[in-house]
Amino acid sequence: MNLLVTGASGFIGRNLIRALSADWNVTATYCRSDSFPEFVERTGNRHIHPLRIDLAQPGAADLLQSSSKSFDACVFLAANGDPARSVADPAFDLVSNTLSLLHVVEKLKFRRFLYFSSGAVYDGLTGAVSPERAVAPLLPYAISKFASERYLAHFQRNLAIDDLFILRFFGAYGPFEPERKIYNRLVRQFAFERNPRFTIRGNGRNLIDAMYIDDAVRAILALLSTSSRGCTFDCGSGAPVSLTTLVETAADVFGLKAEIDYTGAVPEYIEFYSVDSTMRSQYHFTSSVDLGEGLRKFAEFLRSRAG
Repeated sequence: MNLLVTGASGFIGRNLIRALSADWNVTATYCRSDSFPEFVERTGNRHIHPLRIDLAQPGAADLLQSSSKSFDACVFLAANGDPARSVADPAFDLVSNTLSLLHVVEKLKFRRFLYFSSGAVYDGLTGAVSPERAVAPLLPYAISKFASERYLAHFQRNLAIDDLFILRFFGAYGPFEPERKIYNRLVRQFAFERNPRFTIRGNGRNLIDAMYIDDAVRAILALLSTSSRGCTFDCGSGAPVSLTTLVETAADVFGLKAEIDYTGAVPEYIEFYSVDSTMRSQYHFTSSVDLGEGLRKFAEFLRSRAG
């Protein structure tokens, strides 16, 4: 397989490329991570070729064409990974999430395209959601993700993409996750610092649904190898919890009783949960790592890195 992975130096990308077949020829794009080529070299997979490129620049497709004019598949991970920043700087978010995507698909052809959209497109809805529900998000991050979905449908109609998979991804956690993310902060504070006091922004009743990264990688590999046709579907653990429950559970996993403070508000307040069964029914995938096991595995990874 001739595979393009954009945003490969990010959290999901680093976990994915460690799991890819050594028989696949992989172009792995990155932008700012100086250590990424060394990371790739440590995987031992000589078929992974790091390519430093700023996808936001108009000449991005020309650089990619020097690698290959067409790809069997693409896993598109490049994005602004911070919804809160989209509120402070919506122009940056639009460039990162949508314009960068357009620069890739406007000149290249793909047999299979896996686009990591976001469950955030359901912004403003409450209760059970699925791709059948109409969306009209107001959060800039969600707007740019939904716009990207529609642009991809346009390029598929115009034959640049044969088979399009749009994953409305609800989130993941685990090795290589940024330190600012809540799962990383919970593990460091409860498992290592042994500090039970944790501050939640907002009232703690908003929902979070994230799978352990090993499950997310399994989902990607299943989609790359499936014979089923692409579609738009939700991809989550299927076990959403409130932020308060997440913090209390994490503390309990590491033998503490959480002492929670609440402050301020959050720009992305989630009151919806997915009931979409496409991953299970069409692609035979279910999340297998529960929250407690995932937190313990994440702690083991961070401990090994510290050691």
